[in-house]
Amino acid sequence: MATTQARGQRFETRTLVRRSILTFVGMLGVSAALTVMFFSMRAVMEIGGSCASGNVPYAITRPCPTGVPGLMIGSIFLGLIFLGVYAFSAVGPNLTLLAWPALFLSLGWNFLDYGVNPPDGSADVVWGWLICGVVFVLMGGLPLIFGIKAVMNGRQTRAMRARTSLVDRYSRSGSVVLEGRALWRYGLLLQLVAIAVGIWAGIQIFEWGSGSTVSIQLG
Repeated sequence: MATTQARGQRFETRTLVRRSILTFVGMLGVSAALTVMFFSMRAVMEIGGSCASGNVPYAITRPCPTGVPGLMIGSIFLGLIFLGVYAFSAVGPNLTLLAWPALFLSLGWNFLDYGVNPPDGSADVVWGWLICGVVFVLMGGLPLIFGIKAVMNGRQTRAMRARTSLVDRYSRSGSVVLEGRALWRYGLLLQLVAIAVGIWAGIQIFEWGSGSTVSIQLG
């Protein structure tokens, strides 16, 4: 009996470690991708909001900043891959649905910021960017509000039910690695650390890929 419990606990520990690694890597990758996208968009807006590069059938009057096209494309596809890794392995709260608000709210901030602080230094307001900013904030803010309400009302998504079954499997042998609430707290802390590291990594990747230094001036 003791041998069976020991084997079960080793299995549970391996499962938790594996899912923790995937959760950390997935969240880190998503955070880094969003950070790269955020600063890449700012780099394009710094030169007026549009640019072109590569082999195009017309004369390029405004080339894109160095490395930015590749960074933007890479952040989109790699971000989706990392999001998939995270979504199917999340330990603790599953924040997959928050990727949408995070994307649109961060890009919406860029529109609002440059709408009232144009890159040419003028005092004029760029209404086109302001309108885009408002639209993006609504597209990100409304789902965020509804998502928070859903969580507060105790509604469970499929991912949440899957995590509940994971805790149940941990408990079957009688030797629980982490109880449900402790597992939630552990997963949340793990993800917060991954977000912080991901933002730092995203800044480093952007600076390396674009050859520029990140700088945000508010107001």
